[in-house]
Amino acid sequence: MFSEKEIQKMMDKLDLTREEAIQLLRDDADDVSVELTAEQKAVEKEMRQADRKQENTPRKRERKPDKDKRDLIQYLALSLHDNDNVNEWTITNHEREIEFTYNDVKYRLTLSKPRKEKV
Repeated sequence: MFSEKEIQKMMDKLDLTREEAIQLLRDDADDVSVELTAEQKAVEKEMRQADRKQENTPRKRERKPDKDKRDLIQYLALSLHDNDNVNEWTITNHEREIEFTYNDVKYRLTLSKPRKEKV
């Protein structure tokens, strides 16, 4: 009724004896023997694939706002504003980056915060 390959696969994967693997295959065959309508088969197929679909969807990680970095960028922007040689400045990322022109040369200042080192 069941191929030797199927029995061996069940024995290896689930760490079963030969009799237990055959019984499990019989139980599975009894559950499947009920005929499903086309609509029920479609739902059953969708339910079997539901877990895999969730694994493949990318998850958007929500970043916590870093108030210290925001304050530092704001402080730097105000300092540049007070300097007469700075013609224009723009905060391109409120927690990371500011661009400005100093003596007709464009600069980009990027603020980085290293991760905590293990001691």
